[in-house]
Amino acid sequence: MSLIVKYTKTGNLKYISHLDVLRFIQRAVKRAGIDAKYSEGFNPHMRTSFGFPLSLGIESIGEYFEIELNEEITPDDFVNRMNDVMPKEMQILKAACSDDSRSLMARSSYTEYLFNIEFVTLDFNKLNDLMKEIIETGVVFSKQKKNKKNKNITREINTKDFITYLNAYLKGDKTVIEATFLTTETGSMKADDLIKIILDKGFNIDYYTILKVDTLDENKKSLL
Repeated sequence: MSLIVKYTKTGNLKYISHLDVLRFIQRAVKRAGIDAKYSEGFNPHMRTSFGFPLSLGIESIGEYFEIELNEEITPDDFVNRMNDVMPKEMQILKAACSDDSRSLMARSSYTEYLFNIEFVTLDFNKLNDLMKEIIETGVVFSKQKKNKKNKNITREINTKDFITYLNAYLKGDKTVIEATFLTTETGSMKADDLIKIILDKGFNIDYYTILKVDTLDENKKSLL
């Protein structure tokens, strides 16, 4: 049987890499005594697959992986056994049987984020104008990345092509921004890019946190 699993990555664990998360989950499966399926060959590995990597420093309550098992257990049993051996910063929220042949990355079309920002000073009307510009006309910015030959290439990105929803509101002394980003296997914007744009537009940020809320399919429905 195969399961799709939703889990958290919070606290200090937001600083561990995607590869470390993969190893962390696989070790937890072994500690929980769950009979996972392994590939064949000289270097067998646990049959798991994960969604798009989460950027370091960002917490999440909407991460996903899939796992193939040699035994039939209920999703609730899987959740309970895993959470018994996992830390509070990484807990399984839910699990369900999966029969979708597409990869998790192929099913992941959108990502929801929640930004909590403390500004030194803030003109909220000006911030709302920027949110509208990002969505409607777009803000173009440059990003550098390395190609297959390890050379830096510059790519211009327009925010309206990758951010489909933005909403800012005040909550006490903080500004909260809800955002939905388009994700593709050929590239996307990162959550940090939105912070950089706000800074480049002259806003003075004192402190901020970013929380990934969930991963959505092509119909903007949660994967689980």
